[in-house]
Amino acid sequence: MNPSLTSPWVLLAAVVIAAIAVGCSTNQARPVVEPACRATAFPPPHDGVHPCSAPEVLHAAVSSLYGLDPLAGRDASATLAAARPLLQPAFAAEARGGMHGCAPISAMRWQDWIDEKVAVSTEVRVRADDHPPDTATSSSRVLSVTITPTGQAPIVFAVYARAVRQSTENAWLLADLRALS
Repeated sequence: MNPSLTSPWVLLAAVVIAAIAVGCSTNQARPVVEPACRATAFPPPHDGVHPCSAPEVLHAAVSSLYGLDPLAGRDASATLAAARPLLQPAFAAEARGGMHGCAPISAMRWQDWIDEKVAVSTEVRVRADDHPPDTATSSSRVLSVTITPTGQAPIVFAVYARAVRQSTENAWLLADLRALS
């Protein structure tokens, strides 16, 4: 076999393969680039929450709101105070009246946990369920909440949460929270 004849064919094959590879890579979906978010960081203990990520803010806010601790006297009003930096002011004012519709935990059950000195752990997870499309200023998710009192069955429920912000330069804040049946 003559090396001078095979050399152009090898070169041509290499060029074709390279062109196909470049062509395929340019047809891939490009991520949507959002304008730079210049939101101020949240204060401690929420300073690790990225203010420009609606799912992170929703997770942190819901975790804080349901971070009950009867042994430390951390009831719904204490969790609301702890979550306040992550809440839209209108929602915080509305929730001050009570979070009774947001969890299947009665005041009597809470008092029993306090009286019996029951430790409670809370786990929150953002679910991958379908949700309305996000916009530049509104984002909604369903979150799963599991509250487990020591020695008792876990209480599992889902909540619908919506975060809003005034512009892409502002932090996301929890604006709506409802327990799902």
